[in-house]
Amino acid sequence: MPTVWRRLLTSLGFSSKTAEPPLLEAEELARWYAGLGLKERLAVSRNLVKQVRAPRAVRDTSTLSARARGRLVFEQDGPQGPIPLHHIKVELWDRDFGTPDDFLGETFTGPDGAFEIRYDPEDAGEGDLPDLELRFFEPQHTFRQDGRVVETWKRIGSEHGPDDHGGREYDFGTLRLPYWEYDPSTPLARLLVVEEGTPPTAYAPGRALAMLKAVAPIELVKRQHQLQIRMGQAPSLAKIQADYPETMTVRMERESPGSSRSDAWFGERLLNGMFSSILDRDPEDAQAFRLYLPWNAYEQDGVHCLPDVDLRLRLVDGKLMPQRIILGMREPGATAAGSPVTRRTFTPADGADWEAAKRMARVSATLDVELGNHLGQCHFNVEQYAIAAHRNLRRNPLRWLLMPHLREVVLINHAANGFLVGPTGYIKRASALTEAGINQRLEHLLGSYDWKGFAPAPPVCEGHRYAKAGQLFWKLLGEHIDAFFAEHGAEIEAQWQEVHRFSDDLVAHSTPAFVCRYLRARVPGKEAPWFVRSERMDLGAKVAEPAARAVSAVTRTDAPHAGEMEALKSLCRYVIFFATFRHAWANNLQWEDAGEVLYSCLGLRWGKNGALSTEADLDVAPTPDVATEMLWISWMLSKTNYGFILSNEEEDVHPRLLELLRAHAAQFAALGLDVRTVSSRINI
Repeated sequence: MPTVWRRLLTSLGFSSKTAEPPLLEAEELARWYAGLGLKERLAVSRNLVKQVRAPRAVRDTSTLSARARGRLVFEQDGPQGPIPLHHIKVELWDRDFGTPDDFLGETFTGPDGAFEIRYDPEDAGEGDLPDLELRFFEPQHTFRQDGRVVETWKRIGSEHGPDDHGGREYDFGTLRLPYWEYDPSTPLARLLVVEEGTPPTAYAPGRALAMLKAVAPIELVKRQHQLQIRMGQAPSLAKIQADYPETMTVRMERESPGSSRSDAWFGERLLNGMFSSILDRDPEDAQAFRLYLPWNAYEQDGVHCLPDVDLRLRLVDGKLMPQRIILGMREPGATAAGSPVTRRTFTPADGADWEAAKRMARVSATLDVELGNHLGQCHFNVEQYAIAAHRNLRRNPLRWLLMPHLREVVLINHAANGFLVGPTGYIKRASALTEAGINQRLEHLLGSYDWKGFAPAPPVCEGHRYAKAGQLFWKLLGEHIDAFFAEHGAEIEAQWQEVHRFSDDLVAHSTPAFVCRYLRARVPGKEAPWFVRSERMDLGAKVAEPAARAVSAVTRTDAPHAGEMEALKSLCRYVIFFATFRHAWANNLQWEDAGEVLYSCLGLRWGKNGALSTEADLDVAPTPDVATEMLWISWMLSKTNYGFILSNEEEDVHPRLLELLRAHAAQFAALGLDVRTVSSRINI
């Protein structure tokens, strides 16, 4: 008797010599099974798998006397009419009342969504005419430790047919299934979730506990502040800050006053903090760097001050140091996009004005990161790949590679619709941008993201830890994806029609490509060595193509052409990179870089003496209600974590990627990244 069975019987109170242990209820078996170690549970599962997952008896259905047929299409039509739902599993059942339903047959929809199931009416039971019902299923998967795939099926819908059907044929007709539909009310590729409805997926059970554990203590703090504000007894910003856990910049100021406001720390966070951004070379000085944020292009509320920021920096003794800040200031109260601005230049010689300008630039960078690197480039960018993948990838092994990194992103983005963006969203209340300004900014951002040609930009100096970690992660993803394609490439090619439809959905529903007037005049077709191209879409190709979409096609045919398998690899690498490393870096540092109200927030107000004032001028700072919500959000985003790659709780990530990351954990740690904190998908 195998050891695992002896231990199982012993744990149940029986000797291994017992011939027949008594029958146990399902609940008892589940309880004892859950008490075994992982290896023992795997051994038990392997021994029982044939009995538990025994396939239904295979029989020749061609001679069966009855048949049901129909066609599955998406709820929403495309430009050419109904869109077929291909490769969906369809089961035919006889509904029974008071007794188990009877299985009659199964099949899969074809490329056109059509299906036909032959069945024997007598399978409904003696003297019982079948009450027909269709049930629809999508595939799920897990990986075993050796990399083999275990497929299961998740029910996604059903359709009632006639009761007591005595005929030999029944046509269900064309059935519209509301399945991963696009939201037609937005130019972004977003999932349609009707009011009071729920998305077609769910969070893993463990995430709810992780959220409660992280947020419960500070939830009480925020509620107390909000109650005091409603009672007209608003706490001071100092009291609000002190009521939350101590953040990095507060600790720095306590231990070394002025350290977190220094020029050196400002440059360090642009390199390695939450604010990590693409640093172009200064077009006017090849030895300097430039970061430009064009906020005047968008409608503003007139209450907050959000100038254009033109930041020039230089490496000094290996440190990135700000040299000049040019602010394009509107008049107080101006709201229209493109309002007249007055440009003011500040340098370190300007003393208090320099500190005020630096704070304004830091706040601007925070808003840019939240809308760009975080919400736009990670959340909404990855969502468009998630929708297209769920709509199209079922037989193609590409599903096993991508789906672990695309699950749950639509859920957290749906929550953001009212929480962060929208008419009452936090970003609108805390920053200068109106709802229209936010939406236009997001549309422009999504119009500039493309998988094609992307590679992380190289480090600009030895201390550029973020760039080095990004390049290492990118390299390991390349090894992982190359190995996956070597193993499954033939089947990926065989199921290329799904890739074609996946690609078509991506292109058709991506936003129009956006190239601002400044870049359009200075980059396409011109020598522009100052411009970092590796992380940007091909501006020349997008400008030359009429009505170009942001996302490039992988293929336009049902069979791969030369170079298209490599293109597909590049797309997969891009998607996984943003769903894992890039999101983790921007999100996990929220509390460190946006956990102090006076250090950085989403918006500074004009105040009685203008917006360029000192931290002591609280007329410029966020109001108490915005301040407590800011700290709550920053903590929640940084501290709520579930679904780490290395934990692999759902066992859906290929073990190879886990092994690669573990093998390089020390290298990541030396660059400031604990790889154990990188999630496998975006769910916060």
